[in-house]
Amino acid sequence: MSALLQQARAALEAGNAQAALQAAQAAVKANPNDANAHYLCAAALRMSGRSGDALAILDRLNRALPDQPDLINMAGLCRRDMGDTTGAKRDFERAAKLAPQHIPALGNLAGLLADTDPEAALAVYEKLGALQPQNPEPPALAASLCLSLRDLPGAKAWLARAEAIEADTLPVRSAQAGLALAEGDAARARARLDGFLQTAGGAPAPLAVAWGRLGEASHRLQDHRAAFEAWTQANRIQRQSWEVRFAGYGGPRSLASAERLGRWFENHDPAPPDMSELRGPAPVFQVGFPRSGTTLLEQMLDAHPGIETLEEQDAIGPIIQAIGDTPERLARLSSLGSDEINALRAAYWRSARPQGAPDAGQVFIDKYPMNLVWLGPLMRIFPDAKIILCLRDPRDCVLSAFQQRFAVNPEMYRTLEMTDCARLYDAAMQAGQAALASGHTVPVHTVRYEDVVADYKAVMVPLIRFLGLEWDPAIADYRGKAETKRIKTPSAPQVVQPLYASSIGKWRSYTFALEPVQGMLAPWVERYGYESE
Repeated sequence: MSALLQQARAALEAGNAQAALQAAQAAVKANPNDANAHYLCAAALRMSGRSGDALAILDRLNRALPDQPDLINMAGLCRRDMGDTTGAKRDFERAAKLAPQHIPALGNLAGLLADTDPEAALAVYEKLGALQPQNPEPPALAASLCLSLRDLPGAKAWLARAEAIEADTLPVRSAQAGLALAEGDAARARARLDGFLQTAGGAPAPLAVAWGRLGEASHRLQDHRAAFEAWTQANRIQRQSWEVRFAGYGGPRSLASAERLGRWFENHDPAPPDMSELRGPAPVFQVGFPRSGTTLLEQMLDAHPGIETLEEQDAIGPIIQAIGDTPERLARLSSLGSDEINALRAAYWRSARPQGAPDAGQVFIDKYPMNLVWLGPLMRIFPDAKIILCLRDPRDCVLSAFQQRFAVNPEMYRTLEMTDCARLYDAAMQAGQAALASGHTVPVHTVRYEDVVADYKAVMVPLIRFLGLEWDPAIADYRGKAETKRIKTPSAPQVVQPLYASSIGKWRSYTFALEPVQGMLAPWVERYGYESE
């Protein structure tokens, strides 16, 4: 191996993307036909947050050198970075088929399947365990997956297998703490992690999960400062892991994008198209800042036989791509013709419901909280839509978002730091309220999380009527249906429990942490009628 390639590899191992890229590019220049140099260049580009550029190199390499598992696996990682989970799954599966003992590809496949097909993910963890019988990580990760599925017997079985190999490891201790939390034993959870984590290393994602569990255990034990310190450490780990990709990103689905949309719609009110020329149905958009009770409400709505819900899938991508978020592109909203708008409506339904738009009389609810930011464009494409706006005390919203382990994307990256999280809340609400202040607004029904918890039927009866339906007794058994579903959000363990009010006013125990952002949130606290103190 040349000195330049050695430099590139060493820089990658040290996490120095810029030095790795410089050395790899120099190696490519010195020997344009060296596949290793191109591969390292792609790896450095991905580390720099340029997964699209890395994928272009890898696709060329895969054409020149087909059936190379390492190349295919790296291409899958790039596709996953770019949100193409279907393509990523295809790549990981192909790499694993070509090399049945390719541990990285199998691990990546298991992680991807955990969000979409947990049973298949568990099967991959089983295979990983067979390939690495002395490694406790696969069964420990399978145990944590079972915990997310609320399968305590499965979690215990997998955890026993991991403990039999080696109990004193990060994945095992983290799963033990997760099980203890699920069983209501916060003291035991804290004992498994406190003191150990301070010197533990490991991959960023499982390390952040473990710190998050320590935070939750400390919170339940009412050690609020320790809880906040643990959540802060978890977020710091995730932030450092994703900083290269998202810190400077200002495109759609970013904080900067939300701020642009808010400013534009505060000063512009483009008229919607002629309703008589629209084709196809319109969805109901359920929006609100994350952790405002959107998942709980969505599960209640989904229990109604006349309602179909879409949970946490970014289905408006075709509209975002076509409309954009810059003043120049947004100005086109007023001049879009009916053919263009109908094409965008059709593209939305292909994304949201590939089997076709719902039948007449069926209510389709697109629950994606941060579509709040895009209500302006959405109301022009779907002037016949309805909107459910979910609210919660802004301080509880921001605190809860800060403490959660969301799947990281450009928006959720901002929740990893308290001031950025409050800025995102402010920008999202500004954009949403600017759109709703339009003279061409669509029907809106506001739901407060606190009201749902206090008397859910008093909230649901008028909401169901707003949707054009009648009350159905099945709504009362929403928890039973939710138990049978794979819920994608961090709220999954909560929504299957009886309604509880302990999360209301949680911010009061963390006033020391919210101090830097109280001024930013105060106008929203007042606007939405919450107590200032």
